[in-house]
Formats: sequence, structure tokens, C-alpha cells
Amino acid sequence: MTLLLLACTGSNPEPSTSTSPVTTGPVTGDTLVMAVPFDPGNANPIVAPYALSGYFTQATQPGLVERRIEDGNLIYVPALAESWTWAEDKMSLTYVLHEGLSWSDGQPLTTEDVAFTFELIFDEQVASNWYSARDRIREVEVVDERTVTFHFATPSTPVHLQGNTHFGIVPKHVLADADRSSIRGHESSRTPLSSGPWIISEWAPEEKVVMVPNTNVVGRDAPRLNRVITRVLPEYATRLIELQNGSVDYILSVEVTDVEDLQRDYPHIELIRSRADGMAYVGWNLKDPKLQDLRVRQALTLAINEQKIINDQYTAAGEVYAQPCTGTISPVMTGWHAEIEPLGYDPERAKALLAEAGAEDLELDLMIQNGIPRIEQAAVRIQAMLADVGVTLNIQALEPNLFAASARKHEFEAMIWGFGHNAKVDPTIKWHSEGKYNWMQLNDPEIDRLLDEAMSTTDLELAQKNVREVQQRVYDQQPATFLYWEDNVAAIDGRFEGVAHNPYTMLESLETWWVPAGQQKYTR
Repeated sequence: MTLLLLACTGSNPEPSTSTSPVTTGPVTGDTLVMAVPFDPGNANPIVAPYALSGYFTQATQPGLVERRIEDGNLIYVPALAESWTWAEDKMSLTYVLHEGLSWSDGQPLTTEDVAFTFELIFDEQVASNWYSARDRIREVEVVDERTVTFHFATPSTPVHLQGNTHFGIVPKHVLADADRSSIRGHESSRTPLSSGPWIISEWAPEEKVVMVPNTNVVGRDAPRLNRVITRVLPEYATRLIELQNGSVDYILSVEVTDVEDLQRDYPHIELIRSRADGMAYVGWNLKDPKLQDLRVRQALTLAINEQKIINDQYTAAGEVYAQPCTGTISPVMTGWHAEIEPLGYDPERAKALLAEAGAEDLELDLMIQNGIPRIEQAAVRIQAMLADVGVTLNIQALEPNLFAASARKHEFEAMIWGFGHNAKVDPTIKWHSEGKYNWMQLNDPEIDRLLDEAMSTTDLELAQKNVREVQQRVYDQQPATFLYWEDNVAAIDGRFEGVAHNPYTMLESLETWWVPAGQQKYTR
């Protein structure tokens, strides 16, 4: 039934009847059908709304470099740039582009596009995700059509400074005259020109996104798959069923409760585990009168049994897929991660603190994003735990765009959200008083000072020391109840070879994914 519905669009795969022998090396052919819970929104890399959106922009509009994790450390690898060099004082970074770069309309891609991209990023009207890079970069100097130099405004470690230069590049000749205040809605946001291995050939909002190979890509391998079809299936149960019946090849996250069944009953499905891939918290709006008293926030944390949630939701076949959490920096980042003594689970102490604060009849609205079962399940468990200490929690499930808008405007009392593991450790966006994702509105001058110093020193040990101290100060103020670091489990049909992902994309080096000829499922 699903394949018939797909075929009606005229751009979907057709089953193959090939009986070719299995090959021993990479070949071309076949289609990857991926399912995601919501529409990616847009594919403009400077205003892409979600991490999911970034998977598409990295495939179609890469930056000068891309990020990878190697031995637990962040490194940068070539993308549009073939090489780069640092000035002796580490205050300037010069990139050289690959020769012969072009956009998919045939126009050359030059350093003028690079400079223009950063002009947009630095423009307040655009409201770019990367606007804060303006504080780091003093000037983007076009040396010639292939050479561009970033001059930095303040010192920092090279890994942090280079992290302000990796953003996807957009075409100047398309966006030069665009209304910058509404660039998210520009017609190119869903039909962008490509400079990467893939081209978005079709985007049916709330239905699917189709990518096909960019055969003129420079500096990268041409894709081996014929196409990638991303279907929007909001319900997790639907995504799982279609994976099991073969209508979908790849889903980005499997609930731990389903791991054992998949391992036992679907041997053709491969599970890919990423440890400490993301963390979750219950955020408290510190400007809300109900939550301004520290004793109330401490009581809420004491009433929530994080270990029970881990035991109930993140354990399968004797394997635990999560660990307790005290902050937003992954425990795998040993130099940066702070060892913090947690408040623990103590409902009686929680009741006492609520009584002291005059909040025995506390009632809160909890905002969550719909379509994420593990969040929905955790919310229900937390609701029951808080009820045990007399707190009424009303769960409000919002669709992704509304959730994000409410969070940005601080229009919530409590919310469940979290962050992925970011190896370029910079808690500024989360806990600085001006941080973009400081949704809880924590305002601590000492945290601001420590973060400013950590991100401006070239002394790695001092930066790490300050960041560890920030984590302790944040925890002491309880702007959030930190729940757990969770492993991610993705699931893909086992016929695909070369599959890789990292904390920044679930489609790492998608152009090198391939299927042996004898196992290929679709003819186009």
C-alpha cells in the first residue's frame, strides 16, 4: 500500500527484480527511503530551524569545512575548502577553495559567496542561528576568488575560533536582493542551489523531500545511491511499522523499548548506537513567579527520580542506554565535564521545601514537543512523581514550530527539552545571560564572566576549569532538572554499506553510502 502511494508522486523508487550477483566493492544504484517525524522546515544553512534541517544543508550546501569526532575530540575536515592555514598569532585563518567549484545552476562558487554568507549571518534582520559569530569575527577578507581570510576579534582556542567559520555557504547571485527580514521564506529555502554532493529535486511540505546526485560536485565523491527520499511520518509507531515491513529503510531514532524486538524478529535491520548522544532536562522559567524561589526548584528536582526513568525507558535485554545527568556537557568530554554531586531523589525533603516556600499546592504547565515518544513517556512519569509531592503538572504537547516559538519567547512555565553532544564545548548559548538557548532566563554575572573568559583565553586548561565551574554554578541554581544522557539508537536496512553519522549529522558522508548490486531494492 505504501509503495503504491509513493509511486503516485512520480519521483519515488520502483522495486527491482534484479538477480545480479552480490558485488564486493562500492557500486552505484538503489534508493534510500528515510522517515522523519516532522518537516525539516527549510534548507537555508544560515537559518535552518532544526538539527534535522542541517542534515540536508550539509548534503547540499556545505561549508568551508565539516566537523567530525575523532578519538573523542572535535576536528575539521575539508569541504568547499581544500586547505587552510593559521597566522602565527592564531588571530587569522586563511582558506583556499577547491578549484572549479560551482553551483548547480552552473554559476561559479567563489569567495564572494563566502563573504556574502557571513554578511547575512552578521545582519540582525536575518536572525541567523549563527549570529553570535559576529562577536568572534572582525573581518572576512576576500583575497582572491579562491582565497579568503577570517580575521578574529578576540583570541580563543583554535578549535573554538574555527568553529565560527564552518557554516554552510549560500549563493550571492540568488539572495543578494532578498528581503533579509524574511529570508526563511525565500523561494530558494526549499529549492536551494547545490554545491554539495546532493541536490534537492522535490520538496512537498509535510510530505517528503527528495534528493538526487549532483554529478558536477567538486572536491567530493559523486553519490553512489540514485536518490534519497525522506518521508514525513509524524507518528513514531508508523515509522517503526514501515521500517519493519520494508517501506522505509532508515529511521533516525528507535525507542529503547523496541530494541529487543527488532534484534530478535528483524535480523535484516541493523541498529547503530551512539553513546551519550543527547541529554534531556526539565527547564523551569526563572522569570515565572511560581518558580523564582530556589527552594521550589530544588524540591522539583528532589521529587523526580531520574534513575527510575532510566530503568523504565532506557533498559533493554539487560543493557542500559542512558546515564544520570547533571549538566549540558557530555561525560565523554572528560576535560570539560564537571563531576557534580546530584541532589538525589528525596520526596520527603521535596515536600518540606515546598511547604517552606508556601508552594504546597503548586500547579504548573509542562510544554513538550509532540511526536517524540520517549519525551511523552518521560513527561507522564514526571507528572506522576510530582503528584506524589502535591504538585499538579499539566502536560501540553505542541507541534515543533509552535514549541520552538514558545521557547524562544519564554512563553512557558516548564518544558522538557535538551541538547545533543557538542564536542566544540561552548556553554555560552545555553547559560550566558544573553545566550540564544538560555530559555530558562538564568542571569548570573559570575557565570557570564567565567564564560567570557573561557571563550576568550588561549589557555585550554583555564578554559576547561572555567567551564567546569560554570556547570557547578548552574546546577546550584537549578534552572533545570537535569535528567539523563541518552544513547541514540538508529535503525537501517542492513543492505546499506558505508553508513556513518556523528553528533552533527545522521547522514555523514552520505555520498559514500552504497548497496551491493545483488541486494539493491529499487531500480531508480
